[in-house]
Amino acid sequence: MERIKLEREMKITHDCGGEFTLPDYVPAIGRMLSVECVPAPEGVYLKETDGRGVTAELGGTASFRVLYVPERSDADEGESADAHGIYGVTVPCDYDAAAVIGSVESPVVYASTTPENVFCRVTAPRKLQLRCRLGTRITVAGPVEVPEIDGGTAGLQCRTETVTMASVTSACASDLLCAVDISSMPEGASPVMCSAAVVVTECRPVGDAGTSEYRCRGDVVVNCLYERGGEGVTVTEKSPFDEVVVFDGDVDDDAAVRACGHVMSCELNTDDTASGVHVEVVYTLSADAVTPVGTELVTDAYSCTAPLAVTCDDVEYMMPLCAYTGSVTVSDRIPKNAVARVAAVYASASIVDAACVNSRVRINGELRGTALTVSGGEYDAVPFTLPWSYEPPCDCACADGDTLAVYGDVCVPAITARLDGELAVDADLVVSATVASLKRERAVFAVASAGDEYPARDGFTVYYPARGESVWDIAKHFHVPASAVATAPNLTPDGTPAGVIVI
Repeated sequence: MERIKLEREMKITHDCGGEFTLPDYVPAIGRMLSVECVPAPEGVYLKETDGRGVTAELGGTASFRVLYVPERSDADEGESADAHGIYGVTVPCDYDAAAVIGSVESPVVYASTTPENVFCRVTAPRKLQLRCRLGTRITVAGPVEVPEIDGGTAGLQCRTETVTMASVTSACASDLLCAVDISSMPEGASPVMCSAAVVVTECRPVGDAGTSEYRCRGDVVVNCLYERGGEGVTVTEKSPFDEVVVFDGDVDDDAAVRACGHVMSCELNTDDTASGVHVEVVYTLSADAVTPVGTELVTDAYSCTAPLAVTCDDVEYMMPLCAYTGSVTVSDRIPKNAVARVAAVYASASIVDAACVNSRVRINGELRGTALTVSGGEYDAVPFTLPWSYEPPCDCACADGDTLAVYGDVCVPAITARLDGELAVDADLVVSATVASLKRERAVFAVASAGDEYPARDGFTVYYPARGESVWDIAKHFHVPASAVATAPNLTPDGTPAGVIVI
């Protein structure tokens, strides 16, 4: 009997942060503008825990991006406000967490970590207290063995059903390096801070179908904030990539494959070499292949032998709907009674859930960010949170009322904003997700029978079936073979029980 992939979701929260001191090469803090936390997960480690089953340990490095206006000294009192500009620093912080995922055999775990809130306090001109609460959604897929029922047991009646389940395999390419040249910065400008996103536009098998190698193509998008004359300027650069990820074993021809990228670090470098000013991005590429697997379940059983014991249990599994990578456009306006120029925008996006709407899958998520505004040489930070939703263009049908499981990643390759009484935000998102419908069947795990076949009865029984009763239900009720009920006088032309049944 095939192994069945189980699906379970859980969520844990954990904190990262602490006390930090600014490096000597940047000035002291005068006024904070914005603080963001960007997690870079490193993976999930599974280990056995005595008496508690399997524990998933996960972690990575969270980077705090801090923007501030430097402190004004007495010697600066006669200078204009825009003579100081803005500064940015990036502070890394390691985080780790653990969760018990139970006694699932050979589990496969997917973890998606997003920041839920960020706390920042200036304890001294050069000291910061930073803290971020991270939320990790864990999706667990694991196999369970369904024993094959002995169909030769005397008098045993079985109902079998073929269900479509999902088998998920993963591949990853780690520690990929990309150097993006930004030496063509605006004249007279100096870089303040840079962020990066990995956009996968293509993931195809290398060579013929049924291979273990998939080629991923796309762009590393770098957004840099410059300071020039006391005002901020943003510049976007792209660097294409062409990498291969290798699965552990060949991928079936009918598998749906999605790919996404994670930025592990983004460092701004200035030197006197030929490369000049550039951004070094370390990233990983990961891919999932979702293969539909047909599995036969014995979902109901009874016997004409006596006595009889049938052991049943609920089997949970995920029925694959789609795995895809697609684009989403977010355009929204937020009331803000101010007139200023937006110097820079930083944002991150996450998947919240998936729902079935009018028999179509709809992915829901949030876009969270900060718009850095400037007016008269004074900077301000405007936080925003915008919802987004997306229906995959692929054949991703579902049944209304289905419980859906979704896991994946979202990157923000491009975002702009303007402020003219309202904050108008326009963003392009790239969503890479796998969606499955959670199903549950009551499957037969064991049958114990003893004795001879149930003896034939004299006479007959007249029965008036209830609405919705099937031939199978009536046969079980009277403990007789289904053939004893499914005779011509007992059935309507469409094969359902008649109003009066004679057994």
